[in-house]
Amino acid sequence: MNATLLFDVDGTLIDSYPGIRQGFLIGLDAVGWKVPDEEFIRRIPGPPMPETMRSLGMSEAQVETAMRAYSGYMSNEGWQRFDVFDGMDDLVARLAGEGVRVCTATSKSERFARAALDRAGMLEHIDFLGAASNDGVRAKKVDVIRYVLDQAKPVRPLMVGDRLHDFEGAKEFGISSVAMTWGYGADKEWELADYVARDAAELERIIREF
Repeated sequence: MNATLLFDVDGTLIDSYPGIRQGFLIGLDAVGWKVPDEEFIRRIPGPPMPETMRSLGMSEAQVETAMRAYSGYMSNEGWQRFDVFDGMDDLVARLAGEGVRVCTATSKSERFARAALDRAGMLEHIDFLGAASNDGVRAKKVDVIRYVLDQAKPVRPLMVGDRLHDFEGAKEFGISSVAMTWGYGADKEWELADYVARDAAELERIIREF
């Protein structure tokens, strides 16, 4: 098996929704913005947060204020509020132990991605940490994937994620992808992926047959 794995983080390796949701609400409150319905909020993990704020109709000044409040919360309590999805820590460790290259390709900032994966016990198994830049210049998933391809030079990359940004980003570079259904996406998004996995065991089978 000579594939290189590109893992999304939020919604794929870890369930970080509780922290992200609270940070989002704190950001909205900072500019007095009306809270959208829960269906919208459930979809916020994945895309860059400033992009989500803009989609609500905020001005750039409001986005800046909301993001300052969001980042303040996430820098302290927020990033720590997550759980590892069942079996993913064991799977990552096992594959890395077999010599499989394990990378990330996440829109989470480098700083928070490193901290979360370290806390989850997975950082030591990550061969290359592909993430959004801390300064926000590299933020979109397609830019992160390009960064990983340029820097890590992966052989037969396989993108594993949960949102359309993962699958569309992978297709941009002719990369196959796997949708994890326990994340924050929906059926229509998973249809964009080449494979669909419902748990760690199914994902492992797909990887080994890839």
